[in-house]
Amino acid sequence: MPLRLIAAAVLFASVAGCQGESAGQPPSATSGSSELGAGPTAPRDAAPSPRAVPPAPPANEHPEDACGAGELGPWFNLLPTATVKNEIAEAAGERPIRYYTEGDPVTMDYNASRLNVELGPDGRIKRFRCG
Repeated sequence: MPLRLIAAAVLFASVAGCQGESAGQPPSATSGSSELGAGPTAPRDAAPSPRAVPPAPPANEHPEDACGAGELGPWFNLLPTATVKNEIAEAAGERPIRYYTEGDPVTMDYNASRLNVELGPDGRIKRFRCG
C-alpha cells in the first residue's frame, strides 16, 4: 500500500511541475501580467507566439558539410554498385562511410566526418548527410 501512495505522490508532483505552478499556490488570475511581465496571462492551451523562435545552435558545433556530403550530387538516385561506392569513397576522401536503407536502425553517435548514405526503398541513393 505505501508503494501506491509514493507512486501517486510522484505522479502528482510531475503533473504539477508540467503546469509550471508551485505546489499549493494557485495561478494569479488578477495580477494581469504573464511570466514575461507583459500583458494579461495567456490561456494554457494557447498556441505559442509565432515570434517565439528557438535559439540557434552554437556556431560550428556540428558543421553542416564537414564530410563533403554537399559535393556528392552526381551520385544521387543511383544504385550503390561496387563502382558507385568506390567513386563515392574516392570523392569523399579518407573518412568513414555508412550505407543504410531508410528506416534501418543506426547508431545515434554523431561523427561530423562520417558520411551517411541513405538508400530509399527502391535501393537507390536518396540522401547524403554528415553524422
